[in-house]
Amino acid sequence: MTTVSEILQAAQVGETTDWEFKSAKGGLPGSLWETYSAMANTEGGVIVLGVREEGDQARFDGLDSAQIAKYHKLLWDTLHDRGKISLNLLSAKDIAVVNVQGADLLAITVPRATRTQRPIFLGPKPFGNTFKRRHEGDYHCLDAEVRRMLADADEAPVDSRILANFGMEDLDGPSLTQYRQRFRAAKGDHPWLSLEDKDLLTKLGGRRRDRASGDEGLTL
Repeated sequence: MTTVSEILQAAQVGETTDWEFKSAKGGLPGSLWETYSAMANTEGGVIVLGVREEGDQARFDGLDSAQIAKYHKLLWDTLHDRGKISLNLLSAKDIAVVNVQGADLLAITVPRATRTQRPIFLGPKPFGNTFKRRHEGDYHCLDAEVRRMLADADEAPVDSRILANFGMEDLDGPSLTQYRQRFRAAKGDHPWLSLEDKDLLTKLGGRRRDRASGDEGLTL
């Protein structure tokens, strides 16, 4: 949970990669969700509502009880709406009311999304709606960055992906023979060495069948 001392220290430094201050006097700022996406896709961070920045100074305006109750509900409603946010990363302890210098602030601690959770994006699709955090700003991710996140999120290791339109004929025969010789020198009479090339590669992970799709072939 975010503490008073942490907020005071962050306020002296100003907005950084992992701290964002928003006034929220006129309502829950729409830019909050861009920051949520950006922090989740980068290193995580804390968004504090009820603070405005004047130059290098942070002013603790605070929020009244009605605003805090309203924002609590809006936050949870949006976090659980898959048409607005791709995934909720927060638990109850991540949204807390913190009193700083007599002002009630709403501190939202955004954890860093795991590899399999990224990208965290706004709306129904990731392209054009995924953000990353750089210093104190939120920036759109390039499509190539989003594709990389999506590829990394695959539960299957990258090396196990089946290569489309590749077969045994695409392998270099002498290289495979040389591999068998090195395998025999290292492992002696290993039972896999008696297998056909296709079956040996399957045992080694160089070839596999995807039971869900029915695809089979050489792997990356």
